[in-house]
Amino acid sequence: MTVPTDPTGPADHIDQAGPLLDKVLRDWAGRRRHPGLAVALADGRTLGPGEAAALVLRGLAEPMTDVQGLHRLLDEGEFTVVTDLLDTEGSPAGPAGTALPRDIRAGLDARLDAAQQEALATVRSRVTLLSRRASRSSTALPADLARRAEEAALRRRAEATALLDEAEAAVHRTEQRQQQELHAELGAAELSEAHAAAVLACLDANEIEAARRLLTAEDVDMNGSSPVWVPRPPRWDSALGRDLPEILSHYPPESMPPRHDYLTRYVRLGESDIPLLQSLRALAANRHETSVADFASCLSAMLGEDVRKPVTFRDSGYHTLLTGLDDARLPHLPITDPAGVGLWVSSTDAPPPDELPRPLVWFVPTASPAPATPAGVAALTAVELLRVLAPPPAGLRSAPAHRRINLLRLLTPRLGPCALAFPGAGIALNGGTPREALAWLLDLHAVVPDAAVVHALDYESEGHPLVLRMLLHEVLPQRSADGRLGHNGLALVRTPEFRARVRSEVTDGLPAEERAALGLAYALHSEEPFRAADILTDLPLAGLPDDFSRHSGQLFDAEEILDRLCAQGLLRREELPGSYRTLRAGLGTLLSEGASEQAAVAVEVLLQRLKEARAFTRAAHTEKAVRHYAHQADNNLAVILATLGELGEKVDDEAATQVDRVKQMLLQLGGEQIRTAVSGHQAPPTVHDLGELLLKVTRDVEFNEGVRITFRSELDGEPTGGAPVLAVRIGLETAFENLIRNAAQAVRSLRAAGSADAVRGGPDIVVRLQRPDEDGGPAGTGRWFQVDIEDAGPGLTYEERELLRTGEHLSRHGTGGTGLSATRGLVREAGGRLEILDRSSLGGAHLRVRLPVAH
Repeated sequence: MTVPTDPTGPADHIDQAGPLLDKVLRDWAGRRRHPGLAVALADGRTLGPGEAAALVLRGLAEPMTDVQGLHRLLDEGEFTVVTDLLDTEGSPAGPAGTALPRDIRAGLDARLDAAQQEALATVRSRVTLLSRRASRSSTALPADLARRAEEAALRRRAEATALLDEAEAAVHRTEQRQQQELHAELGAAELSEAHAAAVLACLDANEIEAARRLLTAEDVDMNGSSPVWVPRPPRWDSALGRDLPEILSHYPPESMPPRHDYLTRYVRLGESDIPLLQSLRALAANRHETSVADFASCLSAMLGEDVRKPVTFRDSGYHTLLTGLDDARLPHLPITDPAGVGLWVSSTDAPPPDELPRPLVWFVPTASPAPATPAGVAALTAVELLRVLAPPPAGLRSAPAHRRINLLRLLTPRLGPCALAFPGAGIALNGGTPREALAWLLDLHAVVPDAAVVHALDYESEGHPLVLRMLLHEVLPQRSADGRLGHNGLALVRTPEFRARVRSEVTDGLPAEERAALGLAYALHSEEPFRAADILTDLPLAGLPDDFSRHSGQLFDAEEILDRLCAQGLLRREELPGSYRTLRAGLGTLLSEGASEQAAVAVEVLLQRLKEARAFTRAAHTEKAVRHYAHQADNNLAVILATLGELGEKVDDEAATQVDRVKQMLLQLGGEQIRTAVSGHQAPPTVHDLGELLLKVTRDVEFNEGVRITFRSELDGEPTGGAPVLAVRIGLETAFENLIRNAAQAVRSLRAAGSADAVRGGPDIVVRLQRPDEDGGPAGTGRWFQVDIEDAGPGLTYEERELLRTGEHLSRHGTGGTGLSATRGLVREAGGRLEILDRSSLGGAHLRVRLPVAH
């Protein structure tokens, strides 16, 4: 027979494969388990066969369910892709059998909505901050930037991020140009060293306008580089009055002189302070949204931020934002967030609601003492604000930034732990040297920043944000009434228990590859610089195989890992490119303790990942081979069936019936059956009814082999429904099919030999299911199901039975003789065992399978 050849060449097939493959993939329900493939298909372009295969293999290397794939897409912000996949799942136009359970679908819908709202909130916040930066640098942003960014955020988070990154880059270029101009002006100006350093600090913080004003200002106080040079506000003198209206009557513009001359130092304020005083008077007289907004705006202006924020009335108080507390000399704390801090304005009997974000400043326009507040809320009275406005004693200079510092000195200690750091983050020491930043930080928390304390904290933390937060959280409560930390307070951070907590905080959250690299660096290279290649060389010493470096590109990019550890403050870069070193001081000593053990534990995780990666690779190769041979089997089967069809038309009716029977049997050899079998073997074990499974297998074999088979269940009740076993179904079906087919082939061989024993009236094969009692227990309560398979074939000789019992192969029908051995392995995987008994009552072989009962 001649098989027609395809006149088209390989190149034509490749050209046609792209669109066809693209259509198949777009209709494939399984793309939900391959997030990368789903995203690529959503871009609207046709995927080439190579790119499509790479994306599918990438998904196979990290197997996941449909739901996990959808959650991954949500994590990556691919909202349009998720919406399309959810819209097509289970729909008439979508692939069959793809519907998700109702509760899971509802949860995905809710998470999609929440993720889009979070993306919108992030975009709006970023647009607000970007607009503020653009305003300061006089950069013109696109008028529709906010609208386009919000629309993009609802489609794809990365698209919105790219759009805002582009706008931010334009603002940054303008800031850079203006910084260069100011640097040139600074170089030409005749300023003192301290004055020039202050201008540079403003430029480093991108405070362009502040730097410009400072550059052109005269008589500037340059003694503010250390907290000691910022005079604290004076104590309040009750002689100024008992209530707020009386006190404010002594302040400009229309002021009544205080009763004593020495009190004039409190009320001797400048013209720039009058708007704040007037707004305070209006607020004390009548609180409403306008008076609160005027007061908050004037207070922010006094702090250096001339902005007006919206005000909301709720729970007998007013909520808005206070800006201007950020200072380039200070660490980045929640209360100094450039975006602002919450401001609550009310009377003493209307505390802020618990659901308002913390930290929060609670302003009470009263002359009474500040009310008690929970952690995260700092109360500020009108009298305390007037103290901050008071000029320093004669002979001391004052600057607008001093008021900001003194206001923070009042608020920060009252916030409690909330003032130390943002949730989940540490304290980054901005500006100046770490010791200067630490001095400011301690001063804000009402601790005298003497040299011993600053040196100790600097040494122990080495500037690491998380460690510094933990150190301060531990020592600040130990300060004395006069604001000093003694040796006992510092001793707390050097105990083994505290050091263990710090080590856990710093290293436990690191990925296994970072923990392994960090442990090896401190265990083997604590004294000298090292390179990424040294860490790769060290990995086999910790237990990884010698060939691990060949997989390092995927599992262990040493240079990237070391760079990440440097960014987290756990290693340092050397001046020589590509070189690193460990920390030398307190944190470095702490990380050196137990470094070898940490590396060993992390390497165990990497070793498991290596095994999983190899298993995923083998699985990918297996699936590729299965697809290839299944396709080949389909092609071969099509040719065979066509040939048999032609043959059936040429023979008599009886022979044609036999041909049709053979064609039906051949359908079980198609590619779909191969794919289903492989997929079934990869599935996890589940509970199945053994009676139902045996009934199906016996009927299939009876039809295909043409023998008489009787299935008997000796369990109580129906033949099916009461025999639960835990197994991979396809494996158990294959095992019993092999055993019953062997029995059928034995019966047919006896018939073919013309033996008189083959002529009998009963069944050729009997399959019996029972649950034997054990140890005299109640009937049907044994721990095992027992399946006996007996046939009327020639049976096995004593030698053959012994041979099979030892695991050797035996073939009577031209096969490889491995069927019984494979069956024994499948039964063992299900927790059972296979026994070969003596001759059965039907005259042939007798085999028994025992499987544990699933509970």
